Amino acid sequence: MQSSLYISSPINAILEGFYRDDITVDALRKKGDFGIGTFNQLDGEMIALHGSFFQLDLHGDACPVEGDKKTPFATMCHFKPILEEEITQHLTHAAFERHLKLILPSDNMFYAIYMTGRFKSVRTRSVPRTENYKPLSEATDRQKIRRFQNVEGHLVGFYTPPFVPSINVPGYHLHFIDKEYRAGGHLLTCEPEKLDIRLQIFFSMELTLPKTLDYLTASFVRNAEKDLEKAER
Repeated sequence: MQSSLYISSPINAILEGFYRDDITVDALRKKGDFGIGTFNQLDGEMIALHGSFFQLDLHGDACPVEGDKKTPFATMCHFKPILEEEITQHLTHAAFERHLKLILPSDNMFYAIYMTGRFKSVRTRSVPRTENYKPLSEATDRQKIRRFQNVEGHLVGFYTPPFVPSINVPGYHLHFIDKEYRAGGHLLTCEPEKLDIRLQIFFSMELTLPKTLDYLTASFVRNAEKDLEKAER
């Protein structure tokens, strides 16, 4: 069973507006049962949990995904947690972020993180379907926000160390889906009340480089970190 983290494409390809690739959901299933990402043309947020894949559309509505659907960017793993934590009281989002930083054994490793429980509030976003070559920051300018109150659900995501911003989103990158698997999106803020937290650490990573002509002929000389920060936060 695979024990390394799998990343289907460097995040810089997305930042440059390359929103198409040939990696299918069925191919991702071979890399793991747990993960997040997006779909070709940024057509919704992706969440994979317990081997089931969901698409969270522009309005935050969730639906199961067929195996032939394609992705330009996803992060996957076979989830095997080694650390467990609990949150048993209401936390503001700022306090929640501080708590997440404290539970990491080291800031310099990759982690998968799964949280399930009850939230006082959750705020998510999804971006509209976007044509190739338009900057990611332009797509996020047209994002839709969805708010949840007094909701139970799941947070799925990863922590990436700060020294690889061209490969994945530095820090925590989390997607939310409610308990009924009906709605969610890319997490912006949340206020948990009771959460079970499970953490997996990775000592190795597998990265696939796209074979598209766009990627093969691209120039990645510019620093896109500010674009990434604007798009993901």
